[in-house]
Amino acid sequence: MSILHCTNNGWFISHCELINNFYINVDKGESHKTFKLNPNLFKIVSPFQDLTKKSTRKRKNESHSLDHHNLHQCIEHVQKSYQQFVVELSRFLLPKVKEFSKSANIEALETSATVYAESGRPNIANITGGNYDQAKLVEINDSCFLFPNNCRFFCKDVAEINDHLIDEQFDLIVLDPPWWNKYVRRKKAKTNDGYQMMFNDNIKELPVERLLGESGTVVVWCTNSNQHLEAVQNEFFPKWKVKFVARLFWLKVTQTGETVCKFSEPPGKQPFEQIIIGSRDEGPDWQFFNDKLIVSIPSALHSHKPPLIEILKTHLPEDPKCLEIFARYLLPNWTSWGLEAIRFQHLSVYEKF
Repeated sequence: MSILHCTNNGWFISHCELINNFYINVDKGESHKTFKLNPNLFKIVSPFQDLTKKSTRKRKNESHSLDHHNLHQCIEHVQKSYQQFVVELSRFLLPKVKEFSKSANIEALETSATVYAESGRPNIANITGGNYDQAKLVEINDSCFLFPNNCRFFCKDVAEINDHLIDEQFDLIVLDPPWWNKYVRRKKAKTNDGYQMMFNDNIKELPVERLLGESGTVVVWCTNSNQHLEAVQNEFFPKWKVKFVARLFWLKVTQTGETVCKFSEPPGKQPFEQIIIGSRDEGPDWQFFNDKLIVSIPSALHSHKPPLIEILKTHLPEDPKCLEIFARYLLPNWTSWGLEAIRFQHLSVYEKF
């Protein structure tokens, strides 16, 4: 169970607890082993203070060119909701200390760097497959990957979806698009660690309207960019034939309950991301979801988002057919599509017990 605590303000969830349940009895050829997400990836014990640093000149220029009124409202809402929520979470959090050393998060950062290096070695381009048995360890191009039960994946470009997912429809489609932004572009130019970005027009053209079932739901992980948020609601959703029904905020906190970075004046970095939900079923139950928080300790791996299936299951059929686009890991009973759909299934992400 990934939901550790539920309140009127939202949910406190554990990424690890849900994922670890999938690999308790992994078929390893002649034996069975238990695997868990490497806990060092979640040893975020102090805020990343440098995340809020921005050029004063750049911020001034951007503040004149963008309307940040909506983001100011979001910041105020998230701050107020979490102030009420955090007092209920003491049994899940470590005691706060006055000061952390600059190397406080070093285990998480070093483990993340190791995972990126090791998981990036094997060539997984254009690999497709699945596992319709119990969880197992599979060797691909001299590297080992963990596959949960009843999963299917396509390590392919999204432009090829229509060539493979033919005459299929899904109850839930989750997208974590590689939004175009200047920071990732600069990072990719300097380190080659960035990912392949997409413009809004290209994301909108994905055939979601064909892939989504009659009462289906679409979930989009979104940045706090007003341009991207407006595109989701005013361009993507109409084209995909869904209506906006709710917005959630994923608030990232340390093991002591502090936000991973400070709330800052727009367009500065925020400790939360937005989750925009559209559905062909506009039932009144969605009102319960709107503007709630999903609070968790994040993985140090970029784009290693926590699964939302337990939070969304009240709006899904008993055995939903689910698809993730731009996926980087696998889930039982899901189809995962992305250039690196199995990257975070690489054995370097896990520990063996």
